[in-house]
Amino acid sequence: MQKSLKDVDAYIKAAPRMARGKLIEIRNIIKSIAPKAEERISYGMPYYSYKGRLAYFAYAKHHL
Repeated sequence: MQKSLKDVDAYIKAAPRMARGKLIEIRNIIKSIAPKAEERISYGMPYYSYKGRLAYFAYAKHHL
């Protein structure tokens, strides 16, 4: 995982092909539940903030 990625689109694009569908699914779930949450990269992974920390997600070698 690269900390230099600037946004969630770049993070998902840089992920292994097999993980991308699930990453998009997780992103869509978060956005549907918390549409006002601010989306950004923090600690090298997608981060959502709404009145504080809401959610992070990431991929690893054997899990999301």
